[in-house]
Parts: sequence; structure tokens; C-alpha cells
Amino acid sequence: MPSSSLCRSTILPLMWLVGIVAVGQEPRSLQQPSSAAATAGTPQLLPSPSSPLQQPEYPGATVGEPIVLTDQPLTGIGYCDSGFCGSCSDDGSCVSCGTNNSNNDTFSGRLYSAFSAALCEADPCYMPEWHLLESASFWVDSARTQNRTRVRWDYGIDMILPDRSEYFMAKIGGKGPSPQPGSASINQLDYHEMSLYAETAHGKFSMFTVTPYRSLYMEQAGHGAGFGDIQIGTKSMLHDTRMLQVTMQTTTTIPTGKARNGVGAGHMSLEPALLMGLALTDRDFLQAQVAEWIPLGGDAEYAGALLRWGVAWNRIFWQRDPDNLMTVNLDFVGWSFQDGAYTDPVLGTQSSSNETYLYVGPGTRFLFCGKFEFGIGGLYALSERHFAEHLMRTELTIRY
Repeated sequence: MPSSSLCRSTILPLMWLVGIVAVGQEPRSLQQPSSAAATAGTPQLLPSPSSPLQQPEYPGATVGEPIVLTDQPLTGIGYCDSGFCGSCSDDGSCVSCGTNNSNNDTFSGRLYSAFSAALCEADPCYMPEWHLLESASFWVDSARTQNRTRVRWDYGIDMILPDRSEYFMAKIGGKGPSPQPGSASINQLDYHEMSLYAETAHGKFSMFTVTPYRSLYMEQAGHGAGFGDIQIGTKSMLHDTRMLQVTMQTTTTIPTGKARNGVGAGHMSLEPALLMGLALTDRDFLQAQVAEWIPLGGDAEYAGALLRWGVAWNRIFWQRDPDNLMTVNLDFVGWSFQDGAYTDPVLGTQSSSNETYLYVGPGTRFLFCGKFEFGIGGLYALSERHFAEHLMRTELTIRY
């Protein structure tokens, strides 16, 4: 399926929705010791020429050569001009192809081929492995299962209506904080939250835990602090190709935080989520998430379900080599309330239904040695009503 033909076609915006993926890998080979040294009994610390050392890279490049990134859509990954990739050379390129598919010259043929590339295991060269570009978002969860430990710090500024649907906090005056005499609610608060995230993966399945510690400064209720509600969850990767990743994630929140101090919601909750990753070019990637938050227990009037969703565009901004690079990203996320209630400082109890909080924000991440990762991101409220008006996030991650 020729990429030039696809780029000239008018179907490009639609086909991008089914994915254009990043490049493959090339092996690294180290110089072998001379045969004379081997004969003299010198220990050989490097592999023999019959078993060259190979190390997957992304994007692929031979050691010492500069990595050239391009915005050209890579529609030919897993495909040759006449069909799908039948076998591969050592550098991951096609050396034989399937039967010529003349339908790729038509509108419907190109559309079908694009869906096939995203949904079918058509590329024997594909090696599933983690890349920073796939998980650069700060607010949309990554579809790739990983072995990692992450420390996160959140700083939320000017939060209003904190007990809405008992998502962030239990009902004010109920299980939640009690406002000062003469106040019906908490008009505004700032908070800090430090959390430890640990994920262990085995193939396409992983388990994770999140342990938070929260500190709040509430205008009408003073200061509250303590460990928050612990989360445990699983990821199951349902689909994994060069172009498309799809994962089912389930998170259970256990009410271990003291709701009276504002550090817990006071009830258990479940959140099933569908995570997706979509490769666009060798330096652009799309993350998406749809999650349904379901409270179990809580106040009969206040606790209510909501839909949490988000889309993130990630881009490689700078790259020295596959293990040292920088990404930038833009997140667009929302919380859509379906039922429940909140405490208005003037009007008292009000329904939460049929309203969406909208946020947008940039972020950047740095990867060092292919193992250590540092990132800073922010969110800014677009809607008149919101949780925190501004939310800053800092993360330090170690992968193993």
C-alpha cells in the first residue's frame, strides 16, 4: 500500500483515525575480538560473530548514526507496495510480500487496508515493547502494561464544590468536613497530594496499586491531612499492533482515607475503563481513555456516577538516542456527571446531573538511560464550574 498514494488521497483524515505507526528496530553489533587474541587464550567478553548482540531500538538506527524523525505518515509499516509484509530482513524491513492487491488503488481499498493494518496482526516484524511516546500523557492512562514505580505530586488551586457526586470528597457536613458555624459549605480550597504508584506486568496483563497522601487548606474548614483512599487495579491488553493498542483497565478504590478530614470519599468505588493508543507518525501518538466511575455506598443523595474521558496528543520534541529523549503533549479531558448532588455555598443542595467539567493543558517528559523519567504537566479549567481551576502535576518514574 504506497504511502504517497495514501497521502494524496482525500481519505487521509479518516484513515488517521485507524493509525499510522512508528518505525521498527535495527540490531546493534559490537566489534568482535581478533582471532589471534582468542587463540592466545585471551578471555572473550563479547559474543562470537555467530551470535551478534542485538538490542531493539526506537526509532531504529545503527549505533553512531543520527536518528532522523519525520512527520511523513508511515502507511507502509507492515506492508509493501504490492501487499502485506511476508518476511523480514535483520533490520526489520520487508524482503518478500503477499499477493498484489489492486484494490489499494481505490478509495474503498485504501480504507479497508488501513483498517486491516490497525486491527490485524499483519506484520511479523513487530516486537511489542514500551516506548515513552505511548505513555507521555499526564491525564490519560497508558494502554501498554509496564513494570514501573512512579512518585506523583499534584497541586490543585482554587477548587470549588469539592463534594460534587462524592468523587473528590464526602458530603460536606455529612461524612465529609464540617464547615465553620455560619457557613453552609466550603467555598474554596487548595490541596497537595503525593502518591506512590507501583505496577507489575507479565506479558499483556498487569496489576497496580496507588497510595496517596493528601493535604488540604479549606477556607471554611481549616486544614486537613492524611493518607487517602487506596486504589488497586488491573490492566488486560486486548489488542496490540504497530498502529493500535486497546486495553481494559479496572480500578477499585478502598475507603482507607479519613473522610472527616477531607482526604477520602467515605465509600468504595469501581472504575472500568477502556484505554487506546493510536500511532500517527514516527514522532506523533494519540492516547484516549473512557472510564465510568461508579460509587458503591456513600450518601444516598450525593454519591453519583460520572464519565471520565480524555484525549492526548504526544510528540517527540528532541531525541539524542533511543534511551534519551524529550516529549511534549497536549491533554484534553473531561468529567461528565450523570447523577448525585453537591453543596452550593448559597443555594444548598443541588443536583450534579447533566454537567461536564472541561480541562486542557500541556506537558513535557524527559527520558534518561531508557529507565528514568521526569515530567511536568498542567491542566486549566475551560468550564465555569470545575474541580481545581489550575492543576499542576510532577512525576518521577523508574522502569525495570
